[in-house]
Amino acid sequence: MLDKVAPTIRPPRGGFATARAALADGADPVVLVLDAADRAQAAAGDGIFTALVPRAEVERKAAVAAARARAGEALPLLGLTFSVKDNLHVAGMLTTLNCPVVAMASQESALAISRLEAAGAVLIGKNTMDQFATGLNGTRSPDPLCRNALDPDFIPGGSSSGSGVAVAAGIVSFSLGSDTGGSGRVPAACNGIVGLKPSLGLVSTRGAVYNSRLLDCIPIFAANVDDASEVLGLIAGYDPLDPWSRRDADTIGTAPVPAPSKRLAIPRRDQMRFFGDAAAEAGFDTNLDRLHGLGYTLEEIDYSPFEEAGRLVFQSALVAERLVEYDEVITAHRDAIHPAALAAIEPGRDYSAKQAFETIYRMRELKRAAEIALADYAAFVVPTVPTIYTIDEMLADPMVRNATMGTYTYFVNPMDLCAVAAPGVPARAGLPSSLSFISLAGRDGVVAGLARQFQAED
Repeated sequence: MLDKVAPTIRPPRGGFATARAALADGADPVVLVLDAADRAQAAAGDGIFTALVPRAEVERKAAVAAARARAGEALPLLGLTFSVKDNLHVAGMLTTLNCPVVAMASQESALAISRLEAAGAVLIGKNTMDQFATGLNGTRSPDPLCRNALDPDFIPGGSSSGSGVAVAAGIVSFSLGSDTGGSGRVPAACNGIVGLKPSLGLVSTRGAVYNSRLLDCIPIFAANVDDASEVLGLIAGYDPLDPWSRRDADTIGTAPVPAPSKRLAIPRRDQMRFFGDAAAEAGFDTNLDRLHGLGYTLEEIDYSPFEEAGRLVFQSALVAERLVEYDEVITAHRDAIHPAALAAIEPGRDYSAKQAFETIYRMRELKRAAEIALADYAAFVVPTVPTIYTIDEMLADPMVRNATMGTYTYFVNPMDLCAVAAPGVPARAGLPSSLSFISLAGRDGVVAGLARQFQAED
């Protein structure tokens, strides 16, 4: 059994409002930022970060932001800090994908990071991740393993494991991850925070190392929906230099708005799976009762098209896309690759080009099926995860249990949907449950509004 390293935990302290209240009372934004840097340094051995920005550089950037604010510049994120998954480029830092032998140096930060720094936020460090973003559990990485912020016996969720824990542990104000099949929502669910997965192309992915150029997006982790939505509003927008950027990105509302109707879709109960976790199933029912209490009507729909779309992400010729980024890496550095990561990438070599096209065609059909199925509903509501495993349980059956974590997340990107995961009532071992509010691309403000209303019930 691996040695347990308990992270240095401080729960989220009221989100952005706490820092802003301190600033209003005269606090120095540089001091607030350095406090976060010190918290990160205290947790440096806990597997949350792959690299920290040097404290002197953090102080310099915080001082520059403070001087800009004193000169009259509007900096909405002044005094706030963030971290980013280690598959996003940061100027002057190495991007390792949690595999040091493939470390890449970049002279330019990802556009989303540059926009956040322009708004006054200060970067604290780069977060650990399931190696090459190939898992949903957080154990596909070198030691020390990143552990759940609420109970270190449990997985943190992946692949954006460190990004979720850094927020849940109260180290940074918010963080960025990446999401192909759920990596911006599963860590949020496991650690009791909010995970906002924008519509594909709403946030530029320029400066990201892709798992899938077809499906990847940059999600946001935060203590609450308002904070996550505010960050989204600052990093969203059309980027002509990103071929995957949506041309209508500047017209999509990102702030939470009231739902256009009180009708919500849920999966048919006979199609749902909780893998023997009675507490998770009971938690989902209680969360649905809360939505009933808010005046929503819940209507069952056929889940099979969504389940099929989810299978396509990692059980079809689509996995061959990973070879675009990683074929040479796994050939040249095989001994440095985590066995589970290798097992997730290498099967792509077994598919033909014909099978890849057939899969893409089927994915398009399922996207249309989602448009039809969800057209008359404000959102589709599902458990973000069907259960949560201890680290020992995950390591005992890593492939099957990793797939289990994506039961209700895998389908979202191939069907071109947006989603927000928000914490709900306690479930297994007292860890919070989580609901995902999902809707058609461009309805980011709607799902944020629903998640916000649901979270406000706590």
